[in-house]
Amino acid sequence: MVKYLALLAALLLLGCDIPETQADKENALTNRVMATVNGVPLMSETLELYISNWGEEYERHNPPVTYELLKKMRTQKLEQMINEELVKQRIKEEPAEVSQEEIKAHISKMIDDLGGSDQFINYLQERGYVTLEELEKDVEDDLEALKVFTRDMHLKKPTEEDLKNCYEELKERLIMPERVWLSHIQVSLDKRLLPDGSKEVYADEYLRYIKDQIDNKYTTFGKAAGTYSECRSSQHEGMVGELRKGDTNSVPKAIHDAAFKLAVSNVSDVVVSPLGAHLLYVTRRYPAYTNSYEEAKPILLEYLTKEILDKNRDAWLLFLRNRADIHYVEIP
Repeated sequence: MVKYLALLAALLLLGCDIPETQADKENALTNRVMATVNGVPLMSETLELYISNWGEEYERHNPPVTYELLKKMRTQKLEQMINEELVKQRIKEEPAEVSQEEIKAHISKMIDDLGGSDQFINYLQERGYVTLEELEKDVEDDLEALKVFTRDMHLKKPTEEDLKNCYEELKERLIMPERVWLSHIQVSLDKRLLPDGSKEVYADEYLRYIKDQIDNKYTTFGKAAGTYSECRSSQHEGMVGELRKGDTNSVPKAIHDAAFKLAVSNVSDVVVSPLGAHLLYVTRRYPAYTNSYEEAKPILLEYLTKEILDKNRDAWLLFLRNRADIHYVEIP
């Protein structure tokens, strides 16, 4: 995959001035100036690392990357790098103050949105954070950028009238259905050796053996999922996340129906779906309810604020670009 991407990247460089020596060629290919933003160079190393990681992930689930798609993604990434540098320079030009209380409140909301501290730790690990301080610095940068954006575009918070009108429009969607937090162990329907290596069996017997180990406390569901499940959720002890009653788009109907019949902290019988065979485990269950206006107010405020930001984000970036000196050294 890496060699294939390198070949396509090299093809994209045809027509550029290529140095004479092999060492110069390698240096030119590994780290070149792609563009400058007000004199600040943007180097190819950042772009190529992103493209390499993106390409490997893309080809796990799709056909091989084409020349046209690679070129499109390189262009998009370079434009993103330019926008990020413009924002960074704008913040430096006219900083905005962000308090520790704001940073802590933002991280607390992240933990709640992710479903708890365990999922939050997984989030940090997946994104390469070694310390909480690293995340706090990124959150501070994001909040400062948001404040500068809001100030530049003279954005106002939604009014009480805006919130009440939004509540009337979205009232039906604010009915929260019953929800469960679901984990699963998934295997294909092919024959396989039992975990103890004693004999070859089909998925049904294989999973019943694993269920017996969990029910008899020889292992936990999370450990069993990490060891035996063939789903990517195995990296997170089989955690699928929140499932809402009636939502059969997120999971197959067989899993949906079994999950809402399952008692909390119990392991299901074997469930067969188009994805394979499963054991299900519900960690939490929340009853259905309807939000009153006061209950829905924080959700409505977040919804309308995001809508305002989304409508104005492109205009802000255009404002930053129009006042900047952007020079493309190499077109992807």
